[in-house]
Amino acid sequence: MNASILPSTLTYALFAGAALVGPGVALQRLIAGAIDPALVLPIGLACSAGAFWLSLVAGAPWLYPLLIAFALAGAVLARGRPWRFAAGPPVRGALAPLAVLVALLAVTQYPGNRFSAGGDFRLDPFVAFDTAFHVGLTRELTIGYPPQLPGVAGFPVGYHFGTDLVRAAALRWACIDPYDAISRFDVTLGALALLLALRAAARAVGASPFAVSLAGWSLLATDFSFAFAANSQAHWWADLLRGNILISLFLANPVVPALAIALGALVALRRHENLEGRGWLLLAAALGAAVPFFKVFLGAHLLLGFGVAALLRPARWRAIAAVAAPCLLATAALTFGRGAETVVVRLAPFDLVAVTRETLGLAPLSGPALVGWSVLWLAASLGLRMLGLPAAVRALAHGPVTAAALAAMALAAWPLGLLFRVSAPEALSGQRIINDAAYVVEEGGPLLWIFTALALAELAAPGRRKAAVLALGAVLALPSTVHFVVKKAALPPDPVPAAMVRAVRAVAAVSRPGDVVMQRPGARYPPLPVVLFGRRVPYERFTPYLTQFAPAEALERRHETVYRFFHTTDRGEAMEIARELNARYLCLYGADRVRFDTTGLLEPIDPSNERSAASAPQLDDDGRCYGWMMP
Repeated sequence: MNASILPSTLTYALFAGAALVGPGVALQRLIAGAIDPALVLPIGLACSAGAFWLSLVAGAPWLYPLLIAFALAGAVLARGRPWRFAAGPPVRGALAPLAVLVALLAVTQYPGNRFSAGGDFRLDPFVAFDTAFHVGLTRELTIGYPPQLPGVAGFPVGYHFGTDLVRAAALRWACIDPYDAISRFDVTLGALALLLALRAAARAVGASPFAVSLAGWSLLATDFSFAFAANSQAHWWADLLRGNILISLFLANPVVPALAIALGALVALRRHENLEGRGWLLLAAALGAAVPFFKVFLGAHLLLGFGVAALLRPARWRAIAAVAAPCLLATAALTFGRGAETVVVRLAPFDLVAVTRETLGLAPLSGPALVGWSVLWLAASLGLRMLGLPAAVRALAHGPVTAAALAAMALAAWPLGLLFRVSAPEALSGQRIINDAAYVVEEGGPLLWIFTALALAELAAPGRRKAAVLALGAVLALPSTVHFVVKKAALPPDPVPAAMVRAVRAVAAVSRPGDVVMQRPGARYPPLPVVLFGRRVPYERFTPYLTQFAPAEALERRHETVYRFFHTTDRGEAMEIARELNARYLCLYGADRVRFDTTGLLEPIDPSNERSAASAPQLDDDGRCYGWMMP
């Protein structure tokens, strides 16, 4: 996270080449006998995440490079086979949309979440809580397994760890800071992976070269949310109606690599359908199993597609079952595991519509009025993709297995999102329940763009009509994209003061990863010991969805315990709380203070990382840190 990111960029490139691209190429050559460029990153991501997870479970860090080396050995084991690429869309066709994406990322994402020359941390304020959560989770995955809930020490967390496992591997073996990974490297690699996968999936459903090209450019397309431009509460148009992948793409959300992996599974299945070899079926099954570990919602979504395809194409049920079974087992393991304890699925018709109205400051509706407004919401959320609905229906009825599965997933996304609520059973005071069924709609967005590309290619005859269709499509599909890019590029960073950073760095210098640092639970910044240096804190209020991972009652008890520590005047009670929470250090920022007598208890740590028992705590400093001197 230095001012210059060139060294970390080069290091990450080496890591990605060895741990992601290398296995993605070698395993295809060994198992399938040919290389599909669109499957390189999906296979590499799945392989790297799985290898790091096994090293954590086994408690043997050396197992990760060993497993990666075994994967790379696939190229050697297949030495007798010629190097060849499977037939598919040329990679050069992805260069133009990739260049545009990188240019947009350069002005919106790359500048944020890094240290300035003055020592402050230039926090990107856009959805900073989600970025901080994944940064903390990445650091937790380098400490032990199962990881603890970032910001709430002592609470084990269940989650789809896939993307964070890859980041943790990069942190442990290449020293890539998670903020660098999310803000600069993963976001670029994820865009490339999804771009190639979308183009390959379009080809798999029978798209023409022109339609394949349009499918790649669809990553930049958005819905008709610009219709709400006159509403002063419509701050981020592209996020209003939940059918756009754009924001998740720019935030390196796990749904992006998960979609690339799911599409990779379908592309590999299509190659098996085309009698290109049984090795593709094995790769499809492995990728299908990996999907829920990157996004469990997408695992269930993919199973729906497989199920519908099996019903409509009974002659192909064996191949479908071979790919669906591993995905089913993995999805069930996650769905009924630790994470299921704090997540519920309920019928909540039109809840996403109600959330949009609340966001826009509009009065709640019910009955026929809500249904009527929901129809308008659906049309705006689909946007230009309404053109793709007939093509999706035709693919469902008459297309190959891959096309039928993709069509089923695309057509079911909006109905499922509008019907259910997937959320924590309750929220903490001052927070609201977040409906994660929105991710189902978001997952369906890029899939429906594939069929929209087919429809646009049919409409765009050569000559003037082609130019007119493309121009009109851009006018309808790009306003919300332009709004997001312009507004995000102009969004100033939220600097974390250098004094606070120095205090936490001083603690990090004398502590170990996983040590607990007591600090006041603040909502202004993410918990700095957690996100910057991999230490733990007893409680934080920066993350608005903690109840998705821990019961609200337990979180409230922890909050009350930390509150008592900072407000008690009883020295003995403070010591008992610190022991209970296993806190070994204390950080105070600005006007923060403790009310009990600290004589003989706190040993100040100065910014040069040298302890000085003779120094007294300086309450007028912006950041102070101490070590406990308890027996």
